[in-house]
Amino acid sequence: MKDAWIEDAVIYQVNLRALAAREPRNAIEAAREKPSDQSPLAYLERSLPVIRKLGVNVLYLMPPYPIGHDQRKGIGSPYSIRDFTAVDPEYGSLDELRAVVRRAHAVGLRVILDITPNHTSRDHVWTTRHPDFYVTIPGGGLYHDLDWTDTAKLDYRNPALRKAMIDVYDFWLGCSGKGGGVAEGVDGFRLDMAHFINNPSFWDEALPELKARHAPRELLFLAECYGTANNFGLFQRGVNAAYDDDFYKVCLYGYAIDARGQSMVRLSPDAKHNGDFNDKREAFERGGLAAAMATAVLNYERTSPVGGRGPWLARYTDNHDEGRGLYRFGPGAVRAVNSLIFLLPHTLPFMLTGQEFGALNRPPIHDRLRVCDKGRRLYSSGTELNEPGIEIEGTIFDRGFQARQGWYDFFKELIRLRRTTPELTRGGFEILDPGEACPAPERTVMAFERRLPKSVVRCAVNLGPVARTLSNARLFKGKAIHGTLGKDGCLSPFSAVVVRE
Repeated sequence: MKDAWIEDAVIYQVNLRALAAREPRNAIEAAREKPSDQSPLAYLERSLPVIRKLGVNVLYLMPPYPIGHDQRKGIGSPYSIRDFTAVDPEYGSLDELRAVVRRAHAVGLRVILDITPNHTSRDHVWTTRHPDFYVTIPGGGLYHDLDWTDTAKLDYRNPALRKAMIDVYDFWLGCSGKGGGVAEGVDGFRLDMAHFINNPSFWDEALPELKARHAPRELLFLAECYGTANNFGLFQRGVNAAYDDDFYKVCLYGYAIDARGQSMVRLSPDAKHNGDFNDKREAFERGGLAAAMATAVLNYERTSPVGGRGPWLARYTDNHDEGRGLYRFGPGAVRAVNSLIFLLPHTLPFMLTGQEFGALNRPPIHDRLRVCDKGRRLYSSGTELNEPGIEIEGTIFDRGFQARQGWYDFFKELIRLRRTTPELTRGGFEILDPGEACPAPERTVMAFERRLPKSVVRCAVNLGPVARTLSNARLFKGKAIHGTLGKDGCLSPFSAVVVRE
């Protein structure tokens, strides 16, 4: 493929409200404040070289479209969309978004847009022009899923709706001459709740059509999807990437924090209530956190083709829905899990704006300031408590300049390692036994090799807070290209080592 780029992707998600929040930090700054003369999109366009310097190469914009007014929640959710081919004035203009795309491409960034195939706002232009595009309740009212009362569900049994949505994607992909919306088109989409649409055969129709219209470009269709079976169902229909929610759930159920805010390994009692998580929970109970994480990865690797081509899994500790790994799991877990993410096959490492400086709060979705359900498990003095999360407009970072720079250097090094080590993006994958010296249910070291025909690198990641001596340390006696292993075969807490044979 002439335009292959996805296998090398490192995704950087941008919440425009959070990125461009520039309110005063204290009363003195408020007294001197002047009206802003720059939209969030203009601010982003100017700042793209700064983002690119980190090493990421895919810019993912949360929905920039006009937000619905009917039954709006709080300040309005970007996922309640009133017009799929316009830009909300809160963020700027369509021309400014076009400028973001052009500048991003100029500095070496691909661009994907978030979009909601499952629903619109309840006052989307289609609700009056094309009411037949919607699922209705008895009596004719608009239907919505779950508690999404600010949305209206689309009806993919209607061929006209299917055509209209294909044209929406084509509008943003541009370049084909048919869509015409963006002179230099975006490179794909993050598909919100892609498995929720009421007739998934739409993907069988839409994806081949869009790929044909925009050949030979490689396009990323990243599905927000929950459950391994749902992901495989979408892969069979041509979606080429999806969220690995099971991977995230290993973190959610496997990590708690202590009274000092430090990471600890502790299986959540809630894990037994999630049927989709049973195999990971059972692996955890038999072989510790290392086995649970390996199970999540092998669920895909057992059926995925060897090499760099897809399908791919977006793996993360931070995203806009779940909030921040640093708050929920603690610093050690974030370091170890992200080290693992950047070493795994068929993986799209996924970062949320501010993660590279130790961001702590969930960025704004519905409100400027509120308690949210993305909290953490606090274990202290033999008691486990659930602390809520906080959603605020803007971002709170790790405390202190040195701490923030430490996070930046950490992520920049992981991105560099992945970019310069082709085995990590194109190599095969095989689990190794590191010979961890501890009872099986306490194991936290996940070890594996990544192999190309003429080269191999071996990796070990300690996902836990206790140093581990590895009786099979001889596996890691090659040239170290990341991290170190002690002379006695000891792998430090929450650390990783990568060696080239």
